Amino acid sequence: MRQLLFTLLFLPLIGPGQTILLEEDFEGLTFPLGWTQTTKSSDGGWLLGTNTLLQSQWWSIGAHGRFIATNDDECDCDKTVDYLIMPPFDLTNLTSAVLQFQSYFDAGSLDGGTEVATVEYSLDNGVSWNLLQTIVGTDDGIWDAQTISLNSLAGNADVLLAFHYFDDNDWLLGWGIDDVLVFELEGTDLELSPLTINSTVDVQTPYIIEGTVTNTGLNSIQSFDVSWTIGTTVYTTNFNSLSIPSLGTYNFSHPNVLTFNTSGSKKLEVVISNVNSLINDFNQVNDGISTQIEAVDYAKFGNRDYIYYHASSAPPNCPLVLVFHGYSGTAHGIMDYSKFNTLAEEFGFAVCYPQGTLDGSNTTFFNVGYDFQDNQTVDDVTFVETLVDSLQAMYSLSEQNVFSTGMSNGGDFCYMLACQASETFKAVAPVAGMIMQDIMDNCNPVKEVSILEIHGTRDDVTYWQGDPNNDGGWGAYPSIPNTISFFTKMFGLTELNSNTFPDIDPADGSSVNSDKHTKSGSCTQVWLYTVNGGGHDWPGADGNMDISASREAWLFFDQLCVSPVVIEEYIEPEIRFDPRAERVTVLGKIGETYELQKSLDLDRWEVSHSFTLETRSETYPLSSFSGNFQKGSIFSFETQTITRLLVDPLSPASAAVQCGFKALPPRWFVKSLEL
Repeated sequence: MRQLLFTLLFLPLIGPGQTILLEEDFEGLTFPLGWTQTTKSSDGGWLLGTNTLLQSQWWSIGAHGRFIATNDDECDCDKTVDYLIMPPFDLTNLTSAVLQFQSYFDAGSLDGGTEVATVEYSLDNGVSWNLLQTIVGTDDGIWDAQTISLNSLAGNADVLLAFHYFDDNDWLLGWGIDDVLVFELEGTDLELSPLTINSTVDVQTPYIIEGTVTNTGLNSIQSFDVSWTIGTTVYTTNFNSLSIPSLGTYNFSHPNVLTFNTSGSKKLEVVISNVNSLINDFNQVNDGISTQIEAVDYAKFGNRDYIYYHASSAPPNCPLVLVFHGYSGTAHGIMDYSKFNTLAEEFGFAVCYPQGTLDGSNTTFFNVGYDFQDNQTVDDVTFVETLVDSLQAMYSLSEQNVFSTGMSNGGDFCYMLACQASETFKAVAPVAGMIMQDIMDNCNPVKEVSILEIHGTRDDVTYWQGDPNNDGGWGAYPSIPNTISFFTKMFGLTELNSNTFPDIDPADGSSVNSDKHTKSGSCTQVWLYTVNGGGHDWPGADGNMDISASREAWLFFDQLCVSPVVIEEYIEPEIRFDPRAERVTVLGKIGETYELQKSLDLDRWEVSHSFTLETRSETYPLSSFSGNFQKGSIFSFETQTITRLLVDPLSPASAAVQCGFKALPPRWFVKSLEL
C-alpha cells in the first residue's frame, strides 16, 4: 500500500485581474454544474469523494480533500472510455490559455495491460476526440501538478476538454483529478510546485530543500529567491542568470541544509519571492507551499533498533506507548499502518516502535516461546523494560503511564509483558494476539494490568477458538474468550457491559461488538472487541473499517485510572529437595524474606537459615543445610504470614520425596527428606 509522502497546502491560482475560464475543486457533494461524463463501467465511472471513500485494497490514494476519481481496482469493469468532460470553452480571443490540475496516477501494469491517462479535446461536440497530452504516471504516493498549454486550440469556439482514463481492458488502478483551473497567462508569474521531501524523516539525517518552479506567466524568468523556515529562522537564497520560458520549469536545490534536533511534527514553509526583482509577481497565492513533516528518531539501544516519536504537542511527563510489529514485520511497517504518530500529536504522548530480532529462519520476531523457536534465547522482556527505563530518563516520560500494543506476534508479546513486566506496563492492547499456554500457566503479575484485545472471529493465523493441541505449530494457546476469562477471574472483575459499534462500512464484511469487564472501585479493566467475521487484520488499516484499532487502543489507555492495583496474592512458599543432584530450591515471592526454622519438640524454634528472594526461585547446595540437621529435628519454612513448610527428616516416605497438604492452620505444606 502506498503512503502519502507529504501534506501540501495548495492555494487557488487566481491573480488580481487574471482571466479565469474555469475553476473547480470538487468540494461539492454533487457532480459539478456543466460537467459531464461518458463511461461503460458498472460503478458509475467518475465519482466524487475523499481518499478514504474512493481508494481500494490495491490502489491507495493520498489525501487531498474532496476530489473526483475513477477506480478500476475496485470495479474491475470496462473503463476503456471513462471520459470526464469539462464545460465548453470559447478560446476565440485568447492566445495563451493554460490548463492546470492536480493528478494522482500510477500508470500501473498487470498481465501485459497498462493503464493510460490522457487529456483530450474535441471540436465537434464530443463526436471525436484528439490527444492533447499523455500524463506520465508517478507511483510515489504524491499528487502531481500538471500544466498544459492550450495555445494549439486558440481561436476556436466550443472547445471541449476531457480527462480520459483507459484501463486497457485489464484490472488496473485508476486516476484521481482535483483543483482544475483554466486561465489566461499574464505578466510575470512563477509557481512553486511540490517539494521532494518525504513526510517521515530521520532526525539524524540532514535534508536538502529541493523543488520545482514553473513559469506560469508570459514573461521569461531571469531570477528569483527561495526562502524556507521550520520555526523562527528563515533561510533565503537567490537564483539568477536564468531564462525560464513561459510554462517552462526549473529545478532548484537550496544551499541551507535542513536538520532536526528532536522528533515530532514539524511545519516546513517554502516561499518564492523577488521574481525578476519584482516586489510581487502577478499571482502571489501560488508562491508558497506548507508541508507537515514527521521527524522520527531511528535509534539504537545496545545492539537493538527502535524508532522513537515524541509528539510536539506532548507535555512534560507524558505517557509512552510501545507498538510491536508482527512476525516477519518491521518497526517502520507498523509505524506506517498504525498511524500512532498522528494519534500522538492529537493526544500528546510519545511512541516507541521496537524492532524484533531474527530467528533461525532469518525472520523478525519477539520471543514468546513459539514451539519452532525453542532454541531462541533472546530476552525481549528485559530488553523492553530497560529500553523503557532509558527513554523515561532521556525524555522525562511518565513512569506510571506506560502502555503497549502490537499486531499478531507483537500482540502475543503484549500478553507476556502483562504477566512478566506488570511493574512497567499499566495496560496492554493486543490486536490479533494470543497468550501462549505456558505463559498463562506461569502468569503471576505483581500489579494488575488492564487489557484490551481486538480479535477477528475468522482469524486464520491466531485462531479465535485457540489451539490447545498445537495443531498450528506455534505452540498451545487458549481461545480468546478463555483468555479474557482468565484475566477477569485473576483480577476479580465481576461487572460486564456489552455494546455494539455502528456498522459504518458494511462492505468490509464484518462488525464489532465490545465486552467490558470491570469492578466497582477498581482501576483495572479487561475489554474484548470481537470483530465478527474479521480476519488477521489491524482494523482501520485493513479488514474491518468500523473502528480504528490504534485509536481504540489509545482511548482505552487514556481512560484508565491513575494507579493500577498491586496484587496482594498469597504465594505458597515451598522447598524442593533433589537428593540426586544434592540441591535445595527455595520458591516464593520476589522480595519476601523467608526463614528456615528448626525445632526438636515443635514448641521451641530457632532460625537455621534466612532468605530474601531476588527471583521466584533460588537454588542452594544441599550441604548448606545438612550440617544443621539432627535426628528427630523438624524444620519449618516461615514467612511474615506465619505460613510454615515443615521438613521431617525422619519420615519413612522421604525416598520418594513425597509432598502433601496437612490440615493444620495456617496452611502447613509438608515435605519429606532423609539426610
